[in-house]
Amino acid sequence: MLNYIINEEININLLVVNNTEAQSIAQQLDLTTMELRSLFYIKIPERLFYGITRGLTNQMDIEIRIDHNDEYDALGLHSKIKEQMNAHSVYRNKRYKITSVESEKSHESIPLQIIDTFLGIVVFLMEQSYMGQSDAVRIKSDLIYRFLSQGNNVERFQSQIKLYTWNGRENLSELSIGNYMSKFMIYQTQYDLVEMNRLQAIRLRNPDLTTKDYRMLMEYPNSRFRMLLGYLDELELRGRNAFLLQ
Repeated sequence: MLNYIINEEININLLVVNNTEAQSIAQQLDLTTMELRSLFYIKIPERLFYGITRGLTNQMDIEIRIDHNDEYDALGLHSKIKEQMNAHSVYRNKRYKITSVESEKSHESIPLQIIDTFLGIVVFLMEQSYMGQSDAVRIKSDLIYRFLSQGNNVERFQSQIKLYTWNGRENLSELSIGNYMSKFMIYQTQYDLVEMNRLQAIRLRNPDLTTKDYRMLMEYPNSRFRMLLGYLDELELRGRNAFLLQ
């Protein structure tokens, strides 16, 4: 699914807020965290949606869907987004019109689930969570590596997903998502080489074992079985995702 979506014409804009900077500003203005968040919710959607709508030249009705959150409802975020974006369109003569802003529960919305997944990947890369050694981390790392190494997904990921940061200044700064990806790909490649060398040594000593036997000798839990299959495919020069593409 990830491979299919990233090869469609999509635009995903992600904004990172520096919590330390935000807390400092809140203290200077004697604002609570909740008060500061409510102000962010007014301004941030305009900046994010502007990145998506800035290329529109024809008259267009736009429907906005946001993840359901009780805090958004309490702040009246829906009406604020609609008002701010329509004002932005009029002021800059963009000719689009926001006709509705509605909440959807992410577990009931495939588009929101897709966005959550891409957001999770970006956060995973930025925080370098892949350096952990738990089974959960290794499985996530394997999934992301499979996804990025397929076709030209690295290039597509960089061109389709834009990452911005707010650091207490008027303009947003664009971050290079490629820097985070390259560090991950280097780390994961090195990790995989060590694991595949270990697996190959076991295979040379025991050429007739089953994949289950190899999993046991590698001391992998059953949850890492697909990782093992990927390694076996690479050792057979079929490619990391060969068993998934059959």
